[in-house]
Amino acid sequence: MTVDAIQFELTPPYRHAGSPARFQSLWLLVRLYYAATHEDGMVAVAALRQRFPASRTPRMLVSRAFADFAAWGVEAGWGAPRREPASLLNPDGRSRGPFWLASDGMARLEFLMNGQPADRRQLEQFLGLEPAAAEASDSISQLEALTRGLDYWSQLTQAIRDERDGMGRVAGPQVAASFHAASLAAHNDFQQALALTKESLAWRRGAQFDDSRLALKKLGQVLDGRRFETAQPTFSAMACIARAWDHYARGEPDGAEACLAQLRNPGELQPVYRYNPRVRFECLNLGALLHKQAAIAGQAPERAEAALRDLSGALEAAYEADSIDAAQHVAANLGWCLWLFWKQALIDPQRALPVTDMQRLATRWLGLSEWICDRFGGGNGSAWNVVFLLRIARGDCQRTKRPTLAGFQAARPFPLQELRRALALSPCPFSAAKGYRSWTAVAELTLDEHDQGRLPLTPLQLANLLLETLWFQAWEGGVSRQACASALRLKQLLPQLRRGERSFFRDELAFLPQELLEPA
Repeated sequence: MTVDAIQFELTPPYRHAGSPARFQSLWLLVRLYYAATHEDGMVAVAALRQRFPASRTPRMLVSRAFADFAAWGVEAGWGAPRREPASLLNPDGRSRGPFWLASDGMARLEFLMNGQPADRRQLEQFLGLEPAAAEASDSISQLEALTRGLDYWSQLTQAIRDERDGMGRVAGPQVAASFHAASLAAHNDFQQALALTKESLAWRRGAQFDDSRLALKKLGQVLDGRRFETAQPTFSAMACIARAWDHYARGEPDGAEACLAQLRNPGELQPVYRYNPRVRFECLNLGALLHKQAAIAGQAPERAEAALRDLSGALEAAYEADSIDAAQHVAANLGWCLWLFWKQALIDPQRALPVTDMQRLATRWLGLSEWICDRFGGGNGSAWNVVFLLRIARGDCQRTKRPTLAGFQAARPFPLQELRRALALSPCPFSAAKGYRSWTAVAELTLDEHDQGRLPLTPLQLANLLLETLWFQAWEGGVSRQACASALRLKQLLPQLRRGERSFFRDELAFLPQELLEPA
């Protein structure tokens, strides 16, 4: 034992000089020691994020760790390159890392496993730097493991079947509940992490954000405390994406972009982003939405270009992953973003393309998305496809507040027949044979799918579909019973939406004839 040694026990319960030691702080200290002994001496903040993905920000974890270091008599620093003594560093930038151990006193550190000095392999196992041996094989036979695991894999298979029925657009609770049932049947960390990752994403797709966060929290607990084979980096990357979606849903774009940066920037998760096309798709797809949001809010053409670039990359990743569901989602986003950016002069500001050409281009992408749904068992496709299609079709119509009925019906949306010629897909996803004889029929048939329970929609999706339905009902049929019923239904739905969403629909209603709204 070294004179004045600072000893730590790395087997639970973790101890320092006989007193309890916080696991996260101890892990970072061992990681710093390992980096100083066997690597370049620097530990990036990305290593902390990967090991403790449940932490929304590393700031608190770093703060606690450095407080523990001070109590233990260990001197560590931050920032690169190492030019100043740790005592002279500004703590304001500490959480950004990278971190390092001061050379003085490193020799005093002693790490024990069951009271015996830990060797390099044991340090690597503690840190999770190499695959841990399968715990199940040490305690139970493979026969027993496979017997116990059968229920789990059956439940997971059923959940995936539920997810694929309707290309993942069936009610979020139904799909997420199936994955939750699988997580309850899990017999090891891998099985639980796999089911929880899918459950969190399913809740998010169903706009059940609180449930998504709960599943994500449970996933973080699994990833924080345990290790399993080589799949942990992939789970950590998917957890990072799920946290980014959580930030996005909360209206926190900076937090979402920071999560995605952990995948794209050099670090321990970047290889997962580079070599796993599903992870790359999720990252690029959400990144495009963040760029879109920033482009529209700041009238920033460069962010619009970045959004289209990310969507193009997401489309490539979707096909690389053989994920046809992902491909149809990104095709729809491409079509809508092209129209939205063109409409706001964020692309083609000189208007080299006439409006009808841009409508054809945008709707062709939407048509591809809907065609994929038809060809690969997606039933009647996506409600967003129909909403975007209808909005683009009337996108060049003059907008006047409180128009007269005659003035409103004088508008000339993009002809449905022209759309069918533009799509050049067989069978046509919006053919008359499917009942799409008019724009109103397109809207009403999709609404009927929701009312019959075959295409359950979130309140926001339903509100958008109702807005397009009543617009075309009024344009084709005037102040009809159907149009007035749709207007009333939309008004009754508004309290279920967020404040900003309610404002959008109230503004849009002002551009409809008052004869339509007064009876409602």
